[in-house]
Amino acid sequence: MTQSISHAGTLPRGSRLLQWLGGPSATANSTRAWLILLGFVGLVNLFISYVGAGLQDDPRAVLFSWPAIATFAVLGVLGIVLSHRTGFPAAWDARVSNVQRLLIPALLGIAIGVVQSALDTQFHWTTLFAQDAGVAFNAPWPASPLFYTAGAIVVEVFYRLLPVPLLLWLISNVVLRGRAQTQIFWILAVLSSLLEPADQDLRELGHGASLTLVAPAFVIDLVLNLAQVVMFRRYGFVAAIATRVVFYVVWHVVYGNFICAC
Repeated sequence: MTQSISHAGTLPRGSRLLQWLGGPSATANSTRAWLILLGFVGLVNLFISYVGAGLQDDPRAVLFSWPAIATFAVLGVLGIVLSHRTGFPAAWDARVSNVQRLLIPALLGIAIGVVQSALDTQFHWTTLFAQDAGVAFNAPWPASPLFYTAGAIVVEVFYRLLPVPLLLWLISNVVLRGRAQTQIFWILAVLSSLLEPADQDLRELGHGASLTLVAPAFVIDLVLNLAQVVMFRRYGFVAAIATRVVFYVVWHVVYGNFICAC
């Protein structure tokens, strides 16, 4: 778990983008990567405004509005600054290979997405959601890849990029004066990974769903979030986001748009 970064000269020759992403400091490196990702969210906002393709009617589209993007930019940069004070690697750290940063997260996302999709054929979570919410479970094709990629970027602020480094810095660096960072991280990793399944899955118990129905969904969401926080700690937040993007492609796009048509 390192927080400094090599200079751009150590990056592969001929790649100006990688050189620009890779230096000169960890904070600058991560901030540039974060602004690029938010730039994509901004493009999705423009797509929704001028093309729509069914996304304009989705209430979640408000997360891609300009005020929301500005808020995410500030909160994300705060999380980035604190992450580099608590041992997280830069988003495009030259010492992290693209296999580690992109391929391993992609394989994790595929595996979790396939399991989730297979279990849905037995538990029919998507049908239950559509009945409760009164809307289709998935955003419509062909705009769904844009929608879910932007969504994966946005939710990272709430689940990991800000809360984990912030609490780790407050507890380990400030209160404990640099001690027990590893132990505190793992406690926060588990607690932060419970946020999404507690919010999305446990509420179904209050809507009359059985524990047998909710428990498998809770476990899968917990595994997804744990995988992401480990990727964040080892390889940077781009790896964490890549895990969810690929998971969403499998779960919401491939399965959601073309198999269950939900």
